Amino acid sequence: MPSLKITLVGGGSLNWTPRLVASILQHESLSGSQVMLYDLNPEPLELTHALCNRYREHTGSTTTIEKTTDRAVALDGAHGVVVTISTGGLEAMRRDIEVAERYSICHTVGDTCGPAGMSRLLRNVPIFVDLARAMERHCPDAWMLNCSNPLSGLTRVVNRETSIRALGVCHGVSGTASTYQNFSGAESIAYMNTGIDHCSWFTSFQTDDVDFQRNLVEQGIERWFELPPGDARDDPIFGALFTHRNGIRVGLQIGALPAIGDRHLCEFLPTFMNGQENIEKFGLIRTPVADRQQSSKDASQRIRKMIEAEDLEVPHPTSDDVGAWLCALHGGPQIEDNVSAPNEGQIPQLPHGCVVETRAVLDSAGCHPLVSPMPEAIEAIVRPHALRDELVVEAALEGSRDKVLAALSSDPTVGGEDIARKLLDDLIKASARLLPQFHTAGTRSS
Repeated sequence: MPSLKITLVGGGSLNWTPRLVASILQHESLSGSQVMLYDLNPEPLELTHALCNRYREHTGSTTTIEKTTDRAVALDGAHGVVVTISTGGLEAMRRDIEVAERYSICHTVGDTCGPAGMSRLLRNVPIFVDLARAMERHCPDAWMLNCSNPLSGLTRVVNRETSIRALGVCHGVSGTASTYQNFSGAESIAYMNTGIDHCSWFTSFQTDDVDFQRNLVEQGIERWFELPPGDARDDPIFGALFTHRNGIRVGLQIGALPAIGDRHLCEFLPTFMNGQENIEKFGLIRTPVADRQQSSKDASQRIRKMIEAEDLEVPHPTSDDVGAWLCALHGGPQIEDNVSAPNEGQIPQLPHGCVVETRAVLDSAGCHPLVSPMPEAIEAIVRPHALRDELVVEAALEGSRDKVLAALSSDPTVGGEDIARKLLDDLIKASARLLPQFHTAGTRSS
């Protein structure tokens, strides 16, 4: 296969960039490629560039690692563009979550759905469209591999508004599959999943030819559900599944196990994050922004030490293996993986074009999703969120408060239109600088 130019937009990400570049470097068929790290912030870019070059030296790869703060230089001639950005960063995320908390909506993550997820989508939609338009000028045939949340909505807007082909990359499903496999001790697993990012469900999950769902019931998991959170976490049999406990309980009721952990899934469901008392009742683990900020500081110090270390270890490719995806899409070995892609009928129950999450085959002819029909009980949960995503994307493009209000008013975590209206005003005020379309447009109706 030919040498590729692979651009990482958000190349200064201390979390994403090192492991993504490590993945690229360890694919022999990508040797001799050019990896371009692009970021608006030169300080973290210096760190990631230095560490990734240490990785390159350690692996003996002939791939080159370069950096730039010039978008045109970064995109020009690229074959693949991997995106890991968040407009407004952690401070904007903190404001989203704090506003939601005033209305007793206690986000566990706050990057995908609910009030905080919608606000994040509003901020990022114009940035992604602008980036994709630049790709149309500088690298019109390149694939965009999006790792940024809200993953479904942002991947959707690129495919909807531009000619750029965009796919979403998330490790949640494969991570959950590994959790179930480790719990069962199985040597092999096979599964099918259907849904949207962070709200995906296993319609089939086999461990060594044994139905995993039936096996959980036979082991007495109903007893575990009745335990208080502390005891459930320490349970000698089921404790290893604690971070999926609420989702599994819902899943057994509707006939399909969750393909994502509670932190993300519970934000799509009513009740769970409405008030701190429910967070405690259901034993949910929140990810405070303060912890994320501290993790970023720790990562900076850790990377500085790694750059100087003599015994540097290069991370093995993880389930965010963009290297394998890029190889497959440009003539390398075909792969099958979990992919968020435009709905072309792989989930007949969801709207055409919305971005859905299923298994898919990737090869030089493109992305070929596997048909993954959605049972009615799952459709009842997933379809409204997919429709809300579309409303928020349109709202971000049009500067339409009415469409955001419609989405918020129907969200299962928001207590109706009266609260939604006040909540929307507060969210827009909190991110005013990052939402210019809502100020130039005023209160424009759809």
